[in-house]
Amino acid sequence: MKLNNLVITSFTTLGNGISNYTAQNLGAKKLPSIQEGLRAGLKLVWLLSLPLALLYFFGGRYVLGLFLELPTAEALQTGVMFLRVLSPFYFVVSAKLVADGVLRGAGMMDKFMIATFTDLIIRVTLAVLLAGTPLGATGIWCAWPMGWSIATACSFAFYRLGPWNQRVTHNGYEMQRPT
Repeated sequence: MKLNNLVITSFTTLGNGISNYTAQNLGAKKLPSIQEGLRAGLKLVWLLSLPLALLYFFGGRYVLGLFLELPTAEALQTGVMFLRVLSPFYFVVSAKLVADGVLRGAGMMDKFMIATFTDLIIRVTLAVLLAGTPLGATGIWCAWPMGWSIATACSFAFYRLGPWNQRVTHNGYEMQRPT
């Protein structure tokens, strides 16, 4: 959990930064900059996701050794499985947290809350359901990426509703803002 929290905290921090960036550009009426900020934020979190996902997926056993004083085979096996289930989806959850930062910065708190609670409800519901299957604890961890994936789709759908994607009139012609 500590290893996973380290990653998620990093993504959340970048999402908070994009929130401030969005609010400033919205206030300055620089709507195309918000889209550029989202793209830059995604590049940053994905550059962070790649080495961490690879490290956790392939080297999880060694990284776990930093946190387990006298690791048992069962503890190592459990930790490695946890990291292998979650780490490939760091790209997904990081994108959600960046999109959520844009939503918060734009004051679209209702949309942000819907996406966030969608994630929470799906993860808890699926964890309860999957825990009772032969997957056991692994089923609980599988609930996380499922919740992340659906909530990420929600966050990006809500992002598309932002004022930076609305039609504008320029010299009498209706046009779509650049995406």
